[in-house]
Amino acid sequence: MGCVSSTDKAQGGDGKDDEEAAVIAKTQRRKLSVAPQHEGGGGVDKANAKPNRKGSVHMNEGIGGLTALELAGKGNLDVVAKSNKGHVPFSKKKVNQDRAMVKFSLCDDEKMNLFGVMDGHGENGHDVAQFVMENLPLCLAKQPNIKDDTTEGILVGVKECVYNLQSALNKDGKKMNTAFSGTTCVFGIMNDQRLYVANIGDSRCVMCRQTNNSYEAIELSEDQKPENPLEKKRILEAGGRVEPLPGPPGEDCGPPRVWLRDVDVPGLAMSRSIGDDVSHSVGVISVPEIKTHDVEANDIFAIWASDGVWEFISSKEACDIVWKLRHDLNAAVNALTNEATRKWKEEEEVIDDITAVIVQFNPSK
Repeated sequence: MGCVSSTDKAQGGDGKDDEEAAVIAKTQRRKLSVAPQHEGGGGVDKANAKPNRKGSVHMNEGIGGLTALELAGKGNLDVVAKSNKGHVPFSKKKVNQDRAMVKFSLCDDEKMNLFGVMDGHGENGHDVAQFVMENLPLCLAKQPNIKDDTTEGILVGVKECVYNLQSALNKDGKKMNTAFSGTTCVFGIMNDQRLYVANIGDSRCVMCRQTNNSYEAIELSEDQKPENPLEKKRILEAGGRVEPLPGPPGEDCGPPRVWLRDVDVPGLAMSRSIGDDVSHSVGVISVPEIKTHDVEANDIFAIWASDGVWEFISSKEACDIVWKLRHDLNAAVNALTNEATRKWKEEEEVIDDITAVIVQFNPSK
């Protein structure tokens, strides 16, 4: 497996069209989360088949139909979620591997709400993301101390969810294969007015805070990439390598990835994830980094989004887009996800799945 070079593109002979298609496909996947031979999303996502056929789906209907307790938890929060299915040429059956998570009144406590995004990758990434979306809120709610010690509750809840994944079954009743499949997970628990943001991978959470007549973007998570010094140190010490896709000098072979010492697998472009068993054998971990943020009167909205949004849009640019449409959150989430799609089309032949959850804390502003 290698990155595309001019030599690759010029090769002809028998099967030239197929060879060129394979070469192009490798290039088109260089920005995605796992190396080309393990990039997935080509199966049938039975749990979410209808939204995936449509290509994009507003998840706001899932936020409707709330119980009285959930409505009490929602209070004056405005919340929208949207996901756009990506596009990988030569993979017409690609499914959306992203998931959004919104749970009001976590633990039956109206002062605790949960928001997040999962970005699945690999052949079974959609199954892993779906499992985490369904299982993580249950694991968090089971922690008896999560109200009083939210940080510890998050750590234990995530650990339990990861453990449960080991015996999880897919929609066909078979044990889920997570050797080269996994998901990111960035989520926030709002405990009264304090927000605990936990991050596993390279999805991101950003707060937009009003400052006089302007605003600033405050990143509430850090993208966990293999090239980050502390993350890289852990991977190297565990016997892994951190390098881009193999290829000739001077070629754009995408971001640094995690590899086994002597074999070009798995090629994961993040340093933390849930699942990804092979990557976890060389220093990738599922322990979340947790940041706290006290929500103040001038905090207007927060964005949780998969890296399909952040690949070509900065945190400040995302806040710019949503700020202009903050009085119509449906329009705002449409504008953000559509702009992310447009950027991918400009830069790449491939388009990643794109998902965003926007929570507005002070709608009147």
